[in-house]
Amino acid sequence: MRVEAAGPKRRGTGLTALIDVVFLLLLFFMLASTFSRFAIVEVALGGRAGVAPAADVVAVLLGVDGEGNLHVNGARVGPEALAEALRAATGGEPARILVRPAAGASVQDIVRALERARSAGVGDVILVR
Repeated sequence: MRVEAAGPKRRGTGLTALIDVVFLLLLFFMLASTFSRFAIVEVALGGRAGVAPAADVVAVLLGVDGEGNLHVNGARVGPEALAEALRAATGGEPARILVRPAAGASVQDIVRALERARSAGVGDVILVR
């Protein structure tokens, strides 16, 4: 009598390993992603209805150079003193703040200048070339 040895049994695929891999991928993508708050920066456009004529409004030039430094009417100002410098430059009059970035200024520096100028509450903020 001849007895044949039974071949190796095939095991079914376990779901435990698959669940572990999916969990690790989920954990990786959650930790690798950034959760930042995106905000809208409102910038006034020239020629908009409801804005006072240019003759009645004080214009203040806010420059942003390539190193992120701010200049109010040519005088260098620190970021924390920007609101006070803008108020002093306008003298309490209605104002337009003209933000003029230099050629080497980064987008982040320009957006920071726009946000700080807007939060000063002095007047409309206009981005110019």
